[in-house]
Amino acid sequence: MGIYSLFLIWVSLRPAGTGGSIPHLDKVLHLIVYAILAGGIAIAWPKLSRFHIFWGCIVFGAALEIAQGLMAAGRTASLWDGLANSLGAALGIYIAVIISRFFFLKAK
Repeated sequence: MGIYSLFLIWVSLRPAGTGGSIPHLDKVLHLIVYAILAGGIAIAWPKLSRFHIFWGCIVFGAALEIAQGLMAAGRTASLWDGLANSLGAALGIYIAVIISRFFFLKAK
């Protein structure tokens, strides 16, 4: 997940592109990316508190949003992006819990 996190930093802080033609697609992408991040962490380190994983992802996303607002790379900080990040983290953890329970029950 370390390489994935570095990839997220790079994608989040590189200069902005021209944007897509599909409205709000970036919010869906934020949700998916943070679901993968939180879910991946929850599966890779099952002893970590899901609460801490969730809040760690929120702090990570907020730090990237603040950095985008401070940098002159054509990007802006967005509360809506932060909300999508948070929902994605929650969804990722939820999916990881379902997957873990499925495999735990199958192991018996």
